[in-house]
Amino acid sequence: MRIPSKYLFFFVCLTTFSGSVRAQQFYRFRADVSVKDKLADGKYRLTMGKVYYDKIYKKIVYDLKFPEKEQVVIQDTSMFTIGNGKLLDRKQTLLMPEFTVFHLALTGKLSDYGLTADEGGRSIYKIGSVEKTDRGIVTTWVPTDDKLRTLFGDIKMLKKDRRLDAMIFYDKNGKMVSRQFFKNYVNVKGVDFPTEVTMVSFGEKGEKNLQQTTYKNIVIDQSDEDEMYRFRIPITGGLSKTNP
Repeated sequence: MRIPSKYLFFFVCLTTFSGSVRAQQFYRFRADVSVKDKLADGKYRLTMGKVYYDKIYKKIVYDLKFPEKEQVVIQDTSMFTIGNGKLLDRKQTLLMPEFTVFHLALTGKLSDYGLTADEGGRSIYKIGSVEKTDRGIVTTWVPTDDKLRTLFGDIKMLKKDRRLDAMIFYDKNGKMVSRQFFKNYVNVKGVDFPTEVTMVSFGEKGEKNLQQTTYKNIVIDQSDEDEMYRFRIPITGGLSKTNP
């Protein structure tokens, strides 16, 4: 049975901060990934494979081995599922590779979740408050204007020793949407990365989904496996995998 693409959403979680300026020079990320899900309906799910990301191509590729052998590719605002070289599914997604843990870790922009205004002064969030607590530094980010507040809610971040430890997302009405926890960091070539990410998401009726993602064998700036980083989306029935 093929895994519905919607369950791959949990793979793309933002995580931590790289304090090294050198991180901005890196361009490739690869890791073994496994995800354990406990869904609101009581079902459990385990998914395992590898993840590849190249910031030049801005394409996330999941090469899954369990429970099904298939690839899931996220590019622009689309999510593609490929099996046996054939396109099995295509869905729209709000996820953008430029705002994922992989891209921001490689460019050293994870300290503020990418919320700080860019060089042109554009941002949809600004710092509302900063509080020093026994647990660490808690920063509350709020939408920058009234119009944005009709669309987005606040975000709270907890940092310990300059590393992102937890985040809470709220909707525009102040209701908690999800909580994320980032643990067991490793440093690879100057890039800090949490090897364990836990996300708790809440539905409109209070239902709760729990997801734990584990990363192992992280590789930065891999020089081979170009065909995975450049993975070509096949036309329905096509078998081609690599770019020309």
